[in-house]
Amino acid sequence: MYWRINCTEHLSLDLQIDTKPTEDERGKSNGNVKQHGRRPRSITYSDGARPRVDRPSPKQEHIPLAASDSTATTIVRWAYSPDRRLLAGITRQSVNLWLLRPFVLLSRLVYDEVDEFGHMVDVIWEDAESGRSNEDATRCGTLFVLLSMGFMYEIAVNRRGVILEYQFTTQHFFARGPGEGDGVQGFGLVQRRTYRLPVGGGPAICATAAGSNFAIAAAQSQVYRLTWAGALASATAVADIHDNPLAQIQQIECICDRKGRRRQELYLFSDGAVRALEFVDSVCVSSQLLDGTGPALRGTVIACSSVSNMVAVGTANGEVLVYATRKLERMERLGFGHGDMAQVTAIEWTADGSAFACGYSTGHVVVWTALGYELTATRLRGRHGTEQVRPTFMGWVAGATRLVVVGADEQHRQQGDALPFARAALNTVACEGNAKRVCLFSDDKVLVHRGALAAGARQPELQWLVAHVPPGYVASHWPLRYVAVDDEGQHVAVAGQRGVAYYSVTAGRWRLFRSTQQEAALVCTGGLLWYREYLVVACTGANADSRDSACVAFYRRGRMLEAPVALVELTSAATVMSCHGSTLLVLCANGVVNQYVIFDDVDFLQVSFRRALDVNTAIADVRCVRSLQWVPSAQFDHHASLLVHEGTALHLIEEAADDEGRCEHVCDVSTRVETMFSSGVNFGNMHSTIWWFGGTQLTAALVGLEEFMGGGTGALVGTGRQELRMRPEFFPMAVAADQGMVVGVDQDWTLEDHAVAGLARLPVRAKLYLPSILGRMLRGSGEQDALLYAACFEHLEFFAHAMEMLLHDALVGETDDVLPRTVRLLENFADFHAIVVHCARKTEAAFWPRLFACLGGPEHFFRRCLAAAHIDTATQCLIILHTLCPAATCVPNILALLVRVVDAQNSRLAEEILRFLRMTAKSDSAIATLYARISGSVSVSSDNSNGAKEVPVCSASPAAITTECAGFSCSL
Repeated sequence: MYWRINCTEHLSLDLQIDTKPTEDERGKSNGNVKQHGRRPRSITYSDGARPRVDRPSPKQEHIPLAASDSTATTIVRWAYSPDRRLLAGITRQSVNLWLLRPFVLLSRLVYDEVDEFGHMVDVIWEDAESGRSNEDATRCGTLFVLLSMGFMYEIAVNRRGVILEYQFTTQHFFARGPGEGDGVQGFGLVQRRTYRLPVGGGPAICATAAGSNFAIAAAQSQVYRLTWAGALASATAVADIHDNPLAQIQQIECICDRKGRRRQELYLFSDGAVRALEFVDSVCVSSQLLDGTGPALRGTVIACSSVSNMVAVGTANGEVLVYATRKLERMERLGFGHGDMAQVTAIEWTADGSAFACGYSTGHVVVWTALGYELTATRLRGRHGTEQVRPTFMGWVAGATRLVVVGADEQHRQQGDALPFARAALNTVACEGNAKRVCLFSDDKVLVHRGALAAGARQPELQWLVAHVPPGYVASHWPLRYVAVDDEGQHVAVAGQRGVAYYSVTAGRWRLFRSTQQEAALVCTGGLLWYREYLVVACTGANADSRDSACVAFYRRGRMLEAPVALVELTSAATVMSCHGSTLLVLCANGVVNQYVIFDDVDFLQVSFRRALDVNTAIADVRCVRSLQWVPSAQFDHHASLLVHEGTALHLIEEAADDEGRCEHVCDVSTRVETMFSSGVNFGNMHSTIWWFGGTQLTAALVGLEEFMGGGTGALVGTGRQELRMRPEFFPMAVAADQGMVVGVDQDWTLEDHAVAGLARLPVRAKLYLPSILGRMLRGSGEQDALLYAACFEHLEFFAHAMEMLLHDALVGETDDVLPRTVRLLENFADFHAIVVHCARKTEAAFWPRLFACLGGPEHFFRRCLAAAHIDTATQCLIILHTLCPAATCVPNILALLVRVVDAQNSRLAEEILRFLRMTAKSDSAIATLYARISGSVSVSSDNSNGAKEVPVCSASPAAITTECAGFSCSL
């Protein structure tokens, strides 16, 4: 997930930079290339201050842009490249290109004549899956600019080498930032073609890219779908999409399948309605209005994610409606909780579809998970700290550790800001190490939580281990794509665009490839994880004999990354990888899961292929699979069962009985899953636990030894499955199985009033799940299983507190048979008496009769405390004894306790007993008489002459107190 860190970075969007035309262009106006035969003015900026002209000119003149012309410098549309490294923005008559890391204005195309072709209304990038061959090796992308009068420019984005390098008069060391290893790369804009589009019936409004073609909407007329070569593929009348003839299309979004074919088109109309068109084999089959949208709840902006198959619709009253695209059903309705009602102005999904950022008209930027958990919220201010900024565009930079926000203040002045974020390593690799502890990473560092109970971790500044990634690696191979921690938390591995590196906590150093050629050749495609002493990388380029082949490489820990110890060849590139014990599962891009068995010994490692499982018929899209886990089973080698986290659904798939090697879909364990991880530590009769979080509820499937031996799926399907549900007040990210708690991160963000300089903290929260699991076992008549499981945690410091929570839940619950079982469970532990008393004193007195009825009555329990020599617990039980028993019963028990206290020379407890007698003497004559007799024999004095803290001292001898108590008992 994503959390704010550090402070906001201001971005310069100033377009009023001097241009320098050639002498031949002086005095001439620039128009369309194809029609007028003149090349539009194209300037490439090296550092935003000193421009470099595309071709040399012997004489140059200073021709500034008119400062009063706001249309010349106001960006009306934005679009980022498919790899999220470049950002394109258009004004009414110019195309501008920025590099996002570092943020630099690279190139501009200015069109001075717009009367003939119209002004610019929208810009899109050619889809990465368009299927067109690139005839120019220097081209790294193509822009399509839509004009209002039915024309479209095709503009090539060409790579032009380094345009800004670090130069110093003397040689010295300097650190480059993330992504700046080769300096600032130059990119130029070159117009290639001009198309006349079939948009009769009104001016063009907006466009969207989708796979092998793109769609263009014309005002109150048609929606045209064209190929990237400009040929018309199909058209749909607006009247066939929406029944309001006066409504106009304002935005189009598209969702594609795994082959790049459009599956759905979504349209936002001016009346606030959102319509969805369903496509089968590129043929429209149905049209549907999204539930809740329309005049009553006007939509203002829409955003889609083809990875998570979700649609987010922002509304005019500040609500965000989240829909699942498979059935177009509404899953969440998220309200604005940061002040007065605000309008949603911008929405942007992350590349993996796990979260989206939402901008509001009040200047707030809120990041939600796909299922509606609010991760972080902040408010943008103007440059002077007083203006309110209205976000109009948001884009996640490559790696999703920075969010670029462009907004305008009340004077319509545009400003750009970059918000830094930290991501959860569990989102990149769902391995066992990442599921054991909280691990976050940003652009250039990894943060690993040491654990709340670790030595020296009581102080907040010592709770986080911060490992700064080597500047040379992150500068050349930014962004970080995968992060994995080993089981002990002593080694952290990262993988960027190329190469891998890992950090040793013990040694305090990073290890990288010795050869930069080896590092540049290796590309991690399916993640990385730790298996005991080895770093396992699913990649291409690790095989020196065949750099293009896909493989799984094993590197031994403690050595430099050179030749892998073992290498497993793959038929297709890996996309997801997981390891369970000695079983390695690798999901490849061709939809096949390869199972391997790892055998290792001292200086020996062997990886054997077990079998291949075809999952193409069981899952919809391999690209959408976030994690792959096995269902713990002793029969896994004979009959495999897998858990696949695809989008927001958790599928259970099994190997078909009649077709070995092919898997079929069994059921959806849950359709609301944000993250999924497993805990395989054995405790008692519990073999492992599978966890998933659904936005508000954390669910755990308990796999016992019986289920493990029988196949494991019984814990996930059927009426007898054992499930545990909790509602943590934070986002869960790890399970500390050895401590019986779930750990996560909660956001705490404050922003100063007069500057965009805030303080972000990442407090780690924990919630005990031990009481919940034991309660689930006890409700299922598993007292013996609960006892074996609880005994594994008896050594913990907070075990007694966890048992108090268990007893409290059973006491206030409605099931009558659970409380006696809970009491019988607690009687097996040494702290039984203290647990009962502490729980009772924290619970309402109305529940006391029910509790002590299971304990033989309060007097019987009190005498059990005395018999066990728990005089401290018996003293705390006096208030319960006085409340539930008559005075004739209380007085002898108090006398018996007082004898024990005086005999033990415990002055602190003697003082507490006298205080209790003094407070209750006003309402009970028997206790008043007892207090009058006892206070003469037991007095508490203190020597405070030197101003020190008072220390009570019992002044009577044990024999005298015993005699006095005996005499008082006889008088009764």
